[in-house]
Amino acid sequence: MSKKYYLVGKTINQPFKYYEGKATRLANELPYTVDEVVVGIVGEKGKRKITTFRDSNGKIIERSFDFKNKAYKNRIYTYKDYAIGEEEYVNSTIIKEYSLPRTIMQVYNNFKEMFQEHGIKTTLWNKDRIQTNHIAENINNGNKVFSKVDIENKATQDFQTHTFIEYPQIINNKLTKGKNKFLSFKVKKDDNQYIEGSEKHRNIKFSIDDKYLGYRALDIDDMKEPITREFIIKRGLHPEDFKINTNYTEKEYPDKLSAFYQNGIICFNKLFPTKSKDQLVATSRHEVEHGWQYFLDARNTGGRGEFYEGIAQKYGKPETPELQEEAQKYTESIENYVPFDKNYKEYLKNYIEVIANKAGKEAKDEYNQQGKAIRNTFKHIPEEML
Repeated sequence: MSKKYYLVGKTINQPFKYYEGKATRLANELPYTVDEVVVGIVGEKGKRKITTFRDSNGKIIERSFDFKNKAYKNRIYTYKDYAIGEEEYVNSTIIKEYSLPRTIMQVYNNFKEMFQEHGIKTTLWNKDRIQTNHIAENINNGNKVFSKVDIENKATQDFQTHTFIEYPQIINNKLTKGKNKFLSFKVKKDDNQYIEGSEKHRNIKFSIDDKYLGYRALDIDDMKEPITREFIIKRGLHPEDFKINTNYTEKEYPDKLSAFYQNGIICFNKLFPTKSKDQLVATSRHEVEHGWQYFLDARNTGGRGEFYEGIAQKYGKPETPELQEEAQKYTESIENYVPFDKNYKEYLKNYIEVIANKAGKEAKDEYNQQGKAIRNTFKHIPEEML
């Protein structure tokens, strides 16, 4: 027997400055208006409240779900526009769904100001699902293609399920007949690697040889930490010696400095508009290479400062003549380093920058080469997001 609902209260288009409700907000963007709907269930105690926060254009920023005896749930919305060639434009909507058990909400509220101060409001919340909707439209004939990318992230499982779907074309506002393109596979949570044999696909031919397959469904922000951790390991560095900060705010050069490395920390500037995932790959690999350079310099010189002195004591001198020679080149470059804000042309000539740029380009080229199969399969998803 289906449940019967009744309306308890409804508020639409209320200016946010007058909002006095208690719905938890996880998004950093300040809302312009608020909608709130409260319903009851016939024969049951308790209410169900859905609060929607919108921007000045009426677009949804966030939805908060407060259902009695169920975990709190929030969905954060992000919008991006892309072009595919000269004839197709794509509107992409990223929806991230978070949940928090009701028993933990009081703990969260006790530390909410601290989480907000550090720019990580989602601390303690589980990211259950990420859904990205792509609506591609041909500017010449108005034909549309709807694609969806979905990441299911159950807290009780040690893997995620990544799914790509392309629906039949919409012509004259009518869905044409045909089968969906479908690809689904499982990815390990600890290292984002595809789980062999887990793939399911329909109406496509697809190769699973893409070594970056576990990253293709992620959005740019969610990809920063895991891809950098993978590069750290592949470069022969030890993850326990390095930290990754994806919430750094660069105030002096907010739109010029995408990331930097310093004292064992790779910081990503959250204000920098990284436009594509291959650009992120290049940046991440570049900064990891700096980590390697300063790692060897510390072992060569005994360390510059407390952190690098610790590295030198822990790992000692480079083990081989070849490694010693490499370390010495880095040491000389570091000692004669020209910062980018002093002389940009000379900055690009720094030996450690030349080597880091080369490493970044090679990683970017590999990422794009490996991604040809999935990009050719799902042609209406912007390659910047694959």
